[in-house]
Amino acid sequence: MEALYETKDLFLRYKRTEPVFLVAARGITILILLAVLGGYFAILTIFLATDGGVIKSSLQPASTIPIPDLELVFNYHFNISCVFRYSDGSESTAEECSPYILQPSCNNFTSDDRWHGYFTAIDGLVFNQTAKRYAMYFTINIDDPRYVRDNDKGMMIKAFDSEFNPITVPLSVNKSANEMDGEFFQSLDDLNLHVIGFQQMNWMFINRHIRKKEISNFWSLLGIPPQHFEEPYITTKYEAVTNPGTAAFANQPITGQQLYANLFVGTMNWFQTIETEGKSLRIMDSLGLLAGFYGLLIGIYILLFGFPPVHPWGLCQSFFLRRRLKKELRKQYPKSIPLLERPSIDETLNERINYLEQFVKQFFCDVGFMEDWKHENELDDLVDSAVDNAETIGKFAKR
Repeated sequence: MEALYETKDLFLRYKRTEPVFLVAARGITILILLAVLGGYFAILTIFLATDGGVIKSSLQPASTIPIPDLELVFNYHFNISCVFRYSDGSESTAEECSPYILQPSCNNFTSDDRWHGYFTAIDGLVFNQTAKRYAMYFTINIDDPRYVRDNDKGMMIKAFDSEFNPITVPLSVNKSANEMDGEFFQSLDDLNLHVIGFQQMNWMFINRHIRKKEISNFWSLLGIPPQHFEEPYITTKYEAVTNPGTAAFANQPITGQQLYANLFVGTMNWFQTIETEGKSLRIMDSLGLLAGFYGLLIGIYILLFGFPPVHPWGLCQSFFLRRRLKKELRKQYPKSIPLLERPSIDETLNERINYLEQFVKQFFCDVGFMEDWKHENELDDLVDSAVDNAETIGKFAKR
């Protein structure tokens, strides 16, 4: 508004009251400041349009951690068994763990002609700090007579968060995940890929993360708290030790059940990392920055040329309610409107002064708070008068 009024005054007011070079300096300065403001607005717009967001991480205690899903892939037939381990040193039976195991198969669903076995943590199976269940211990045996140690390239194992396994999530969730962040969702397939070797003891410690992807819409850009699409995933720390006696098995065929490897999968970290995505710049933030920068430019202009005249009316009074405002002013000032009209013939000097004071109070200066001072002064005068009268009466009484 100040820039608009100042541009208007440049042609209607300053042109008649100031030297030409000063008017030209005002005009050039206004153009430069408006160009700078437009450039700043363009920069904010680009930042807002290209903002990739920021991720804030926080740790959240968790007494339960979902047990991960596992996929084991090998060139030879094998079988899996497991037990649950507890922090007090006890462990479950293999029968308690067997319902979660899908023994390896090689069929039309496995297009790579390899054997695929699975451990699936169905029915909300979790590591539980209260119940002291913190790990699983797998025993992997091979019974394929075709197996030759020298041809062994290793067994691949993949681990997934059981609540967000790309293989088992519903199609609707799969579609939403690919639309929201397809690159991240696809990366989960190989995020925790490890290779188990013959006669190895393997340890896999898991850490759980929950990635909260912001669902962008107009309201979230304004600054209203957005909704998030949650993508749980795990990261693993993997270690392996090979039995030094494995050389004895070289070129030896498999007879019956032969121990291939052992796998420990567990956690000692009872926290999960929450990764919340958010925009670093929103529309309301941009407007706030733009308003602050506009105020800075107005300050520069005032420093160079001084304060501009006060404009008591805005767009509503100047354009939309102009006739009604003029009609109301005519009712309040029937003889002449101060500062806008000359005094009428029948208007006295006192009336003109009263009109002018009322006009200034109404549109330029708020002196309502000083009315209390007026009443306080009147009360002080009454008190002083009463004290003076009491002193006078006391003097007469002494005489």
